[in-house]
Order: sequence, then C-alpha cells, then structure tokens
Amino acid sequence: MYYQIKGLVLNSNTHGEADKIATIYSYEWGKIQAIVPSAKKIAAKLSAATEPLTESEFMVFQSHTSIRPKITGAVIIKNNSVVKTDFNKNLHALYVSEIGDKFTPFNMESSEKYELISRAWKLLSDCKNPKRILTAFVLRFLKLSGYSLGDYIKNHAASADKDTEAAVMKLSRCSGDEADDISGFDDNKTWNYVENYLTNYIKRPAVSVFMRKIQKTDL
Repeated sequence: MYYQIKGLVLNSNTHGEADKIATIYSYEWGKIQAIVPSAKKIAAKLSAATEPLTESEFMVFQSHTSIRPKITGAVIIKNNSVVKTDFNKNLHALYVSEIGDKFTPFNMESSEKYELISRAWKLLSDCKNPKRILTAFVLRFLKLSGYSLGDYIKNHAASADKDTEAAVMKLSRCSGDEADDISGFDDNKTWNYVENYLTNYIKRPAVSVFMRKIQKTDL
C-alpha cells in the first residue's frame, strides 16, 4: 500500500550499491527507517529530499508492517539551507538529530517531539548562539522523554553551582526565540553540565566526540 507522510530526516546511510537507508522522524508514524532507491546517484530525484536536516513530504510504499518501507516520491517542505551551509550551525543541528534518534523508539509518534526537532533546526538558522539553542533543546527533549534535569536538580541536590542551576531552569523554560537574549551565566559550563547529565542515559553522541576533537585542534 502507498502512504503519504511528513517527516524530518535525522540521518542516512548507504545501502547496497546505489540505495540508502534514511532514518526519518515522521509526523504520522514516529521514527522509521526507509529505503531510498538509487539515492546515491548524483541525479537522483530523491537524494535532496532525503538528506539529513531536511523536512519533506514522502510517498511511501509498504506491503506489510514487518517489511521496511520504501520511499517512492518526495517533495521538500523545508531545506534548512542556512543551517546546512554554516559549519558550526550544521554540527549543532546534527546533534539535535542524533538526540532525536537516540531518545525516540520506532513507530511511536509524538507531535510534540516532531515540532521540537523542527523548531530547533529553524532556530539554529536565525540564532547567534547555537550552543544555547542546543542546550535548551536537549533540556526540553529530555523532559518529553521522561528525563527532566530541572526536576533532578530539585530532588537530588545535584552537584551544580547556583548559577548553573539557574541557567538550566531558565533555558528549560524558554521557548527558544529569547535564548540569545538571556544573560548572567556561562554557556560552556552550562552545556557541559547538561551534556554530562545526558550521557548518563546514552553513549556520548558521535557529533559531540567530533566537536570535542575540533576544539582540541583549535587550541
């Protein structure tokens, strides 16, 4: 049967000689993995629509729920080209995608998580401080996934100084639009604290490892 779904492309990997497999967070089905036929070919029509950090509308064929769906058509909704062409913002957006992948089970839809990932990509396009947008996103996504750092600090006397605690609470409540305007705390210190909490539940994201290597090289 053919289905029309809207989705955010979190990542993609090669599959065979010419195909790839895309991990997509869809609005209707939640996270899925779909085969993209001939997507590795330079002139492939589906290639651009199934690139990471892209929101597209897909035509999907699936003969049975036990069989991986196949994308047969796609139209780009949002290309997020500003993020893709800015190296720093691109890394932070890929971090958003990796968190979205690691903290979402397959085939369990959540309109809130969908909108949060999509909004984080959009905010990264316009923001001055990508790390702050990423921090706010992780805090809100963790809470949606059942891991609230704000509650943890309140209930367990976590080992954070008062300024970091205050920063966490501010960022966990902000909508994202005003994130650039919040002041009075150390962004790097706050992010390191949040990321350390994050890695209590998952292996350190690959994007994080890469970012740390770049920072050491710059030093």
